[in-house]
Amino acid sequence: MGRSVLCESFVEDYLRQLSRKAGVCMGLLVGQPSAGGKDYIVHASRITDEETADDSQKLNATVAAQHALDATRMLPGGMYVMGIFVIHPKNVFQEPTLLSSIKFILMSMKATFDANPLLMGTCEELEKGEKLVLHYSSGSKAHVCKTVSLAAENPTVLPCDWKFVERLTTWHKLNVYFETDEVYPLKQQADQEQYDTEANLTECAKKLKGQLMDAKILFDGAPKLGADTVEGVLTMKNQDKFLANVYLPTSAELTASEAKIEQFEGTLKFDGIVSSQIYIHSRCTFAEAERFIVTDIVRSLMSRIQIHCDSLVQTEDTPQDKITLNELPRRVYFPVRQGPGGFPVEFSDYLFPEESVETPLVRIKEILDVGVTARDLKCTVELVPAVKEDEQRPAGEEEVWRKTSTEDDFEGKLNLPVVGGLVAVIVLLIALLVYYFMK
Repeated sequence: MGRSVLCESFVEDYLRQLSRKAGVCMGLLVGQPSAGGKDYIVHASRITDEETADDSQKLNATVAAQHALDATRMLPGGMYVMGIFVIHPKNVFQEPTLLSSIKFILMSMKATFDANPLLMGTCEELEKGEKLVLHYSSGSKAHVCKTVSLAAENPTVLPCDWKFVERLTTWHKLNVYFETDEVYPLKQQADQEQYDTEANLTECAKKLKGQLMDAKILFDGAPKLGADTVEGVLTMKNQDKFLANVYLPTSAELTASEAKIEQFEGTLKFDGIVSSQIYIHSRCTFAEAERFIVTDIVRSLMSRIQIHCDSLVQTEDTPQDKITLNELPRRVYFPVRQGPGGFPVEFSDYLFPEESVETPLVRIKEILDVGVTARDLKCTVELVPAVKEDEQRPAGEEEVWRKTSTEDDFEGKLNLPVVGGLVAVIVLLIALLVYYFMK
């Protein structure tokens, strides 16, 4: 028996609309895998490729893999690109050419995720190396879903049970604010004079991931059994949410073999507070919830690093400052679906301090095909303190502390230590007089 997949009914409405407008197209399936035997699909987004939009037989693997990577940056921990959908008049599983193209696309996606491991775009523990392929007929509106196993060199097609369901599960929201304040060595490649910003920041995220994998996560101040379901414990406690705390391991001492002295030309201070927001289905276990929390923190950090480094413009002749501030963008949230009743799951994007609130709207539409307005964005979850530039700082003559003093500094001013001493003497004399007369 193959995997079982439950999909929100509004995803079927989206596929039906695409089949009328686009005819032949391909897109991503976003959802959450489960160890309990059922996977959940909550979103579908079309992949647009202007160069091959009119060619019904050609699906661009490079465009699809990059689109999947960009979409993953916007997904909270626990949500993954679980496969693709193909809208086509022919059954793609019965057309060898189309099926071969689909397999190549899925393998390209896997290679892209493998090249970006800190984005944690796959969940091998739950997906078992399989990706979903949903064929939706643009003519009959019929659908069939199968999984493609990428574990072997030659991908194999396996059966899958797919159902569209209205409100398929209850989604529970977990909020975690994770604070990091670490100092790492600033490494420089031997053949380069400048520091590789992305390599150093990526190394910070890599070390932080290792710490998080060994971290202890407490729910409401206490550890939970990994096999217990979140909904079961919430029902027993008669509440609807948890307070989760992440505690990183610390080594109390180093052995003689572990202790060593290294020399570095600089250090990198990696600090800040990360907003982590995940959504888990009703049958999710605490072991899965812990994995999703770690995924969200690491994925969010790596997404910011990649977005920040992509925005940097630096040439080899640019002088290296002694102190450089790399301000990563802050996280903003937006709803996956608007409308009556709403939908609790939210995705996220990233915003630089100098960017306006409207900046992410076009990007969200292009990557996830979600139409939101500036009023829908939650931009105050993470607040970045303002950093004064050099020209905003006080000049030398305006400095609060002065190295030298002149006699003019004391003209017209009271000498506070002398005045304080005189007041103390007067109070003492009054006290002695009062004591003498009352004796």
